[in-house]
Order: sequence, then structure tokens, then C-alpha cells
Amino acid sequence: MHAATRTHGALDVTWRRERGVTAASKAAALRRPSSVEALSPAARCVRYLPECRTKGWDMPLLVACLMLAALGLGGTLHATANEELSAAQAAPASPPDAAGGETELVLLPQAFALTFPLAQQQLVLEWRRDGHFVGEAQGEIQWQSSEPRVVEVADGLAVPRGNGEAVITARLGEREAQARVTVSGYERAFAWSFRNHVESVLAKAGCSSGACHGAQAGKNGFKLSLRGYDPEADYLAITRQARGRRVVPGDPGRSLLLTKPSGAVAHRGGLRFRPGSREYQVVAEWIAAGTPPPRSDDPRLEHLEMVPAAVILGKGAQQQFLVLAHFTDGHVEDVTRWAKYTSANESVATVGEEGRVSVMGHGEGAITAWYASQVVTATVSVPYEQAVSPDAYDALPVHNFIDELVLARLRALNLPPSPTAADHEFLRRAYIDTIGMLPTADEARAFLEDPSP
Repeated sequence: MHAATRTHGALDVTWRRERGVTAASKAAALRRPSSVEALSPAARCVRYLPECRTKGWDMPLLVACLMLAALGLGGTLHATANEELSAAQAAPASPPDAAGGETELVLLPQAFALTFPLAQQQLVLEWRRDGHFVGEAQGEIQWQSSEPRVVEVADGLAVPRGNGEAVITARLGEREAQARVTVSGYERAFAWSFRNHVESVLAKAGCSSGACHGAQAGKNGFKLSLRGYDPEADYLAITRQARGRRVVPGDPGRSLLLTKPSGAVAHRGGLRFRPGSREYQVVAEWIAAGTPPPRSDDPRLEHLEMVPAAVILGKGAQQQFLVLAHFTDGHVEDVTRWAKYTSANESVATVGEEGRVSVMGHGEGAITAWYASQVVTATVSVPYEQAVSPDAYDALPVHNFIDELVLARLRALNLPPSPTAADHEFLRRAYIDTIGMLPTADEARAFLEDPSP
């Protein structure tokens, strides 16, 4: 017996090659689609094909639809897809407790430090069940700090008020969760870092993107390195070129670096950030401080952390992710608002500019956050709403660690294991998955007539 495993989005299919099927039945079945390929993800693709084609969005679905059409599956799945879509729209969202198992509230991050007077930390109140995060708590949350002179919380945002330690409590109904916070360096003079803060603002606003001033030739005589990979060159371009008009330390509000992206003067790139926003504050205060340059001893980004790293959600749910930047000097900053986000599978979940995820369908997808030339990912799992007997998983033979991983993902997504595939099915899937083509008649006959195990 030969085994191979393929994971495509939410669909995990285990291929197994087993002898004992007659040549006639193999040849007949080779001409008809397997029931495994008619699972609900395929139906959903075919259902959305007209919208994909006319509106031009969701290319992954369009590609999947075309592949299904090439296999001859398109015409048989529309009715099933419509039934699934109607049922999903009618089903109300279930609370975390409804799935079974005791849930608890967890305040994320559970412990953190604010190391300069203008530091901030966004907080997320999360449900956890059996060690897994299962969704963001919704409702009217009451925030309380044990030491308001150390830290205050407003709308889920913690800001320092003085050095010390405190406990933040979040209450939702009769339940509560806590997080410990340490504030230090509040009394020290602070200046925004060009390398770690100003460059982050410009990258998030799109100023240093490839479509704007990060292009090879720049835009309108102003060139920045792509997404801020060269802070020294960017500093010179901002402070020394254009006769110094891009920054006016004596009157920061007159600086082109502020007037253009804030819409005070005409700007082809449009509004990038508003006056009074944290982004405007960073750039304005950096200019007012005398535009300090990037230094060789600046803390460098060591790694990124995404919180929560994995979450199990229901269809239609939303989830706020946090991005924490760990620097070489040991301090950690919340860079959630300055990270750039993408979704690897938008048929499962989409993500907004602030890191808030919206679940679109069942399956599994990755959310990627980019900050300062590093990336980090988090996993969003949306189990299918169907009854699967535990015996279906127990009966699946496990031969190696690959089978163990596949079985674990099938359980997590509530997908029943696929039945054992015959030789003709294995052959067709292997060819399509590896080279994108069906085997020739001679190749199929040679494989099916081969008696070797």
C-alpha cells in the first residue's frame, strides 16, 4: 500500500492505493468523478463561479472553479451548493459554550510591559476552551486598573501613567479575566525612532510601497526604499533633498512630510493619515525633536509575535489579532496598527487594515502580518458544521506521523476521513496535483495492469 497526503485549503484528502479492484471496474471508474471531489468546498466554488467571472474578485475560487469544470463536476453541484448556502445563511452564530466543554475568559496579552511614556497596548478579551482559543468575547466589557496612577485602560487600550506594576481586569457579565502590566521609563525623555517608528508609519501608510515613493524611480522626484529597508538612505531623502522643504523642525505642521499625506495640500496619493492620529503624532514629534537620524545602536527587530497564534472560529465570526514586536534590547512594542495584513485563503477569512479578521466560510487559512521586513502568521480554523461519528476517526489506520497530522486536522475541522481510494483514483489525483494533467490512456493502462504492490 502506498500513501500520499494532500492539503488544499480546508480540504484534507488522504490517498491510498489498494489492490483487489478488477481492471474493468478500474477502467469504468476512471471515466467518472470520485465522490471525494464532490465535497462541499467544491460545491461552493461552482456556486460562486458566475460572481467570480462577472465581478473579477476572489481569484483562488475562480481557479478552483475552472479546475472543477475541467474535471466535469460543474453541472452536478449547483443544487447542493444552493442548499448549503441557504442553510449557512439561516443558521445563527453559536456561543462558545454551545460546542461543549467549559470555557474561560483570557485577557491577551496576559502579561506585558510599557517601557516609554507614549507606549500603548491593545487588549483582546478571548474565550478559551480545552486549551484552544475559540473566539473573541463580544458584549459590553468593563475595564478596571488596580493602579490608575500606573496604567489606565480606555476602550481596550492600555496607556501608562507612571512607573510601577498593576493588574488590569476585564469583566463581561459575571466572568472576568486579568492581565499583569509593568510600566518603566515613564520619567525618561523620549524621542520617536526614525528606524523603528517613522519608517513604520510610512510603510503602513503606503508611502514606501512599490506603487508610490518606494518604486524604483520614486514618485515626483521623491524616492524611498521599498517598505523602508534602507533607513539611512530614506533619512537623507527626507531631510536633505528638495532644499529641506520636506521637514520644517521649527514648524512641523508646514513640513511636506505631513501636509501631503494628511491632505492639507494637494497629494496624488490621497489621504494617508489624518491630523491628530497616532501616525501624525509620530512624524510631527520626530520633526519637532530635530529629525534625529537612525543610529547604529538603535534596537533592531528580533522577531514578531501574533496573538492569538491560532484560533477556532465559527462562520460569520470576527477576531482581532495583535502583533507584538520583540527588539534586541529586550523591550516589546505593540505594532498592531502599523503591521500590514494579508489572508492566504479569503474564502475562509478576510482581514482588514487593523488586523481584524472576518470569517467567510469553513476551512482553514493563515493570516500574515508584515512589519519592518519580517513576517509572522496566525492560523484561523473554521470547522465544518456536520455530524461526524468518532468511530470514523478511530477506524482510520495510522501508519506514520503524516497520517497522525492528517487525522488531527480532520478532527479539528470536523471533516470525515475519505474512504480508501482505488488505483485509478490515486493515479488521476497524483497526475493532476503534480503536473496539472490527466494521465494518457497508455499511462493509465500500464499503471492499472501493473501487479506490483
